[in-house]
Amino acid sequence: MAALKWAVLFLGAFAVAFVIIITFSQEPFKQMVPAVIFTYHTRPVALYWYVAGALGTGFAAGLSIVLYQYIMLHAALYKKDRRIRKLEADAAERNASLQKNNHDASLPDVHQQP
Repeated sequence: MAALKWAVLFLGAFAVAFVIIITFSQEPFKQMVPAVIFTYHTRPVALYWYVAGALGTGFAAGLSIVLYQYIMLHAALYKKDRRIRKLEADAAERNASLQKNNHDASLPDVHQQP
């Protein structure tokens, strides 16, 4: 089942890459156009570089956000795990103490005189 999942993922990525390559190889995407930022004009660059730059920037921004969230959630999970282990140890210690007290109370006192 895992191999099938990886095969579907690979084929999907291959299909998307194929569509992108075929699309960017078309003539309109090869045109050289300058970027206009307010009144500043950059040197002419092929149109597909703008699209590729936008895709790369979006991918980098998304990856950085996901990485930050992963690190923060992992840190919170680690703190919760330490707290759970401490509470379990305290509960086991109290349980053992109660068991000992119950066992001592159930034994007859041999030092009492009738």
